[in-house]
Amino acid sequence: MTRDGSLLFEADSLPRTDARQSVRPRVQGRGILRVSRELELGRAAEHLVCADLLLSGWSSYPTAQGLPYDLAVDLGHRIVRVQVKSSFFAKNPQPTSRANPAYFYQIRRAGRGGARVYGGGEFDIYALVALDRRLIAYFAMAELPCQSVVVRVPGGYYGHGAKTEREFEGSTFERALRVALEIEASSSKAAARGMQVAA
Repeated sequence: MTRDGSLLFEADSLPRTDARQSVRPRVQGRGILRVSRELELGRAAEHLVCADLLLSGWSSYPTAQGLPYDLAVDLGHRIVRVQVKSSFFAKNPQPTSRANPAYFYQIRRAGRGGARVYGGGEFDIYALVALDRRLIAYFAMAELPCQSVVVRVPGGYYGHGAKTEREFEGSTFERALRVALEIEASSSKAAARGMQVAA
């Protein structure tokens, strides 16, 4: 299978699934195990991001449950913490208007029902996944200081006024890592200057 540089897989080669499927029982051993669809989709997104990073040459691995981030990328001299957020299909927030559908991500909350709010330094990079198209957009945590993020459907027309939406195109891990390291370096310099002034 040939791989487009911007896509993890060829979009046409993968089956589309119905986003509104109910929770299906899974046969395991002698009994039937009921698995949360939300949990399955979250795990699928994590594996998709891990595969994308590994195929791109990054040393990446999933973390244990209970940590505030889902994946770790080993740069050799440090670990980059990645928080994965997924959306199964694009939504239209105003169905009565002519607004184009987009992918929506709640990025500041964790856990069932968004019970917990993330702290400031719990991870370094977001990986926003569109599961129906197998697309991933990477952003440094500091780039997204809001509660939610909207990412445009590739190829859709959104007009000139839509400046708050992000795009999958160009939102690579390399770009997000560079931005995260630049922000970290400038914060360190500012803190050092503050300590010199205080002394």
